[in-house]
Amino acid sequence: MERTDLTAQPLSFCPVIPPAGEPQPVTQDKEGNVWVNIRADHASRVAMRIYEEEYPFEKGDDGIWHLKYPFRDGIVYVQLLIDGMEVMTPYLPVCYGYSRPYNCIMLEETEERYDVPEGESGAAELAGTVDFYRLKDVSHGAVRREYYFSSVTGEWESALVYTPPGYDENTDRVYPILYLQHGHGENETGWTAAGKVNFILDNLIAEGKAVPFLVIMNNGMVQTAAGERRRVVDHTLFPELLMKDIIPWAQSRFRIGEGKEYRAMAGLSMGSIQTAVTTFTYPEYFSYVGIFSGFLHDFIQGHGQMDMIRRGPSENAHLKALDDPEKFRKDFRVFFRGIGKSDPFLDYFMEDEKLLEEKGVSCVKKMYEGAHDWNVWRRCIRDFAQLIFKV
Repeated sequence: MERTDLTAQPLSFCPVIPPAGEPQPVTQDKEGNVWVNIRADHASRVAMRIYEEEYPFEKGDDGIWHLKYPFRDGIVYVQLLIDGMEVMTPYLPVCYGYSRPYNCIMLEETEERYDVPEGESGAAELAGTVDFYRLKDVSHGAVRREYYFSSVTGEWESALVYTPPGYDENTDRVYPILYLQHGHGENETGWTAAGKVNFILDNLIAEGKAVPFLVIMNNGMVQTAAGERRRVVDHTLFPELLMKDIIPWAQSRFRIGEGKEYRAMAGLSMGSIQTAVTTFTYPEYFSYVGIFSGFLHDFIQGHGQMDMIRRGPSENAHLKALDDPEKFRKDFRVFFRGIGKSDPFLDYFMEDEKLLEEKGVSCVKKMYEGAHDWNVWRRCIRDFAQLIFKV
């Protein structure tokens, strides 16, 4: 396939070139079908798990295992299975998901997946190759890795920071900032490696659709020591980490405004829960809230598989902020919620929708074609970015 930014991965901007004897991992035939090709000389069965379904490869006369790829999504995490064993191939892009490095397949999308809500004017956005997250010939911001010491974890932590085009040149300018969180099993690299948020914002800023702002992406899977040689993740520590360590560090490290009108927070899935807890608890710090494929209730706390801390369900005390809809409206200039229409957690989203209706709290709501994945979340940040720091 052509060398494009879509084949870039965290460890190499350029695609990996397979050595002699190894097939190209992804090819496209004259009919437009996409094929995944794997060499596994001694295997009796090769399959790929995609969206929890297994798809078997067939071994060709050339000795290579081939799979006619059944999707056209822009990015999909895939699990290669060789004789039932989960393995990774070094020849497909590598992202981070499910709490480990993970292979993914990145393709050009051929149609827009944005759905115009019923009652709004206009049809779906223009069909054709989707390019809002592609690397284009525009002015580019920078993505830098930063380090800070946390008083909450007692350890050094890392964050990725996007600075918009012109940040290094316009040294007298003060910028707004978005604190942007990933989902369960991911880390601070997700929004750039899979989400392409830096390219999305570069393009929006170049088109005049978004104002320039910084983005700080932290690891919301907050790790702490729990006894000798054992570490656990406690996602509920992140709001404290953000308020005590990250915001003060960011204010001292970057040229960002100090008032709440300069500050936004958004997150996907688990990150949306952390966003709701943080912003609803500290409304004096934030003016813009983005809930992507996400939730107002914290159903992760106390969950038998996702919560490593053995404890009961969350009391969701932060939801008391919804009891006064007029104050809520004044506190948050933009309250955005978006989700895919095929999201397996859609029932949770609709339960929150019912709660908002009962409380009389309104929001900007977007429904997208798609499930619980980066193809939806890329569109969430695209739409949310065009609303914030403008009112």
